[in-house]
Amino acid sequence: MQTMKVAASVVADLSFDWRHGTNTMRWVEVNDLGAAGEHRLESERYQATKARALWTLLNSLGLPRESGFVDFGSGKGRVLLIAALYGFRKIVGVEFSPRLCEYSRPNVEIFKRRSRVTARIQVVLLDAAHYPIQPDQHVFFMYNPFGEAVMARVVVNLRRSVETAPRQIWLIYNTPNYQEVIDRTGIFPSCSRQDIGGTEFLVYTNIQAKALGSPPTEVPGLGRSTPSI
Repeated sequence: MQTMKVAASVVADLSFDWRHGTNTMRWVEVNDLGAAGEHRLESERYQATKARALWTLLNSLGLPRESGFVDFGSGKGRVLLIAALYGFRKIVGVEFSPRLCEYSRPNVEIFKRRSRVTARIQVVLLDAAHYPIQPDQHVFFMYNPFGEAVMARVVVNLRRSVETAPRQIWLIYNTPNYQEVIDRTGIFPSCSRQDIGGTEFLVYTNIQAKALGSPPTEVPGLGRSTPSI
C-alpha cells in the first residue's frame, strides 16, 4: 500500500509538470544551490512538495483567497503555482539560492501563459530571516527549507508582524523537523497535524476561536473536489 501511494504521488508530480510545462521535479543538493551569506550552512536540499497532497490540504482548510501567500524557501516554484491555482491573488516565493531562482522564474512565466491565471507571483532572492513580512500576508508555507537558526528568526518576524498589524495568520509546515522552535514561541495556540498520502503537514493559526478544516469552497475552473492538477 505504501509503495502504491509513493508511485501515485510520483505520477501526480510528473503529470503536474507535463500539464503546465514546468520543471520542478529534480532534487538539488545543498552543494549545488550556490547560496551564500551568513546562513548558507542552514540550507537544506531542494525537494518539491507533493502536488496532490498540498492541493488536497488547501482545499480542506478553506483559507481566504484574498490573502497574501508566502512560501519560505520556494525552490523551483511548485508551491507558488499550486497557490495560484487555489486562487490566492498575491503570491511571494522567498528563496535563498540563486540557482533555484533561475529555475523558478521561468517556471512561473511558463505556468502563467499556459494556465492563464491572473495572480501576481513574485520570486524574491533573499534570506528568509530578512524577509519583511507585509500586513496583507496571511498564509505562510515552508517545506523544511532551512535549519533551526533561520526558523527561529522567521517565527520572530511573524510574531512582530502580527503585533504590528493584528490579524489571523496561518503557517503550513511540511515535514516539521523543527516543530519545537515554533512551539516554544507560543505564537500559535492552535495546531492541526495532517497526513495526506504520506506527507505530514502541521497547520498553525494564531487565533484559537477560528477552527481549521472549514468546508472547501469552489475554485473557479477547478471545482470543490481534488482535481487532476
